[in-house]
Amino acid sequence: MSRSLVRLLSWSLTLWVVSSMPSFAQDHATIKVFPNGAFALGWTNIVSIPGGIFYYNVDTGAGAFATLDGAGSHNTVKIYAPGAFATGWTHIVSTPGGILYYNTATGAGAIGRFDGAGNHTTLKVFPPRAFATGWSRIVSTPSGILFYNEQTGAGAVGRIQ
Repeated sequence: MSRSLVRLLSWSLTLWVVSSMPSFAQDHATIKVFPNGAFALGWTNIVSIPGGIFYYNVDTGAGAFATLDGAGSHNTVKIYAPGAFATGWTHIVSTPGGILYYNTATGAGAIGRFDGAGNHTTLKVFPPRAFATGWSRIVSTPSGILFYNEQTGAGAVGRIQ
């Protein structure tokens, strides 16, 4: 084959491979900016949950349920005073089976849900050591909940049923 034909085939193959690659977002746009003080201070966990956003303070047990619309408007639906939730939840993860609350030091956990009005229901409480201690990252995936320990490299996968 001539060099010209090889270059043409190579270029055509490259073009086909590049053009058949999936397209990913290449930009971002800020929809709305909130000034200092627009949100309460001290939220240690902010989690996207079905129907809204859950804000939580690990030290006080305070919380809030809010919604965010496509225009970036934020609406606080319900505020929970300190002590409304147990303190010490180091990880809060939205899963298909409910919201998982976990304490990395004790291995305690809980499962809860919010309704559209921001009312919370605790479905189950797990005592200390019900879960292994030391999980540093928890993520919900379509195949289960991945627990990971960044210090040891250990992991586990589970489901809420």
